[in-house]
Amino acid sequence: MIRLIQRRLIIPRGDTGTLTIPVLETTNVNNVAIFSIFDLKTQKRIFEKLAVISEEVITIEFSHSDTVNLPAGQYVWDIKFY
Repeated sequence: MIRLIQRRLIIPRGDTGTLTIPVLETTNVNNVAIFSIFDLKTQKRIFEKLAVISEEVITIEFSHSDTVNLPAGQYVWDIKFY
């Protein structure tokens, strides 16, 4: 099960799930949100996924194919708006 506990995101390999984050400000319909996971040591991006933005939440859907090959470790995650 994918879980967000405070700022810590736990994604078991091969798991599916949805991460939903509230939108704190009004967003433009043309905005794009990209969810990324970075390696702490190398600062390289190891995963990236387009997120769905609504007026109230940002939703990131994780499929089995998204998570099955993620290497075990501790990483930093980020969401950028464009």
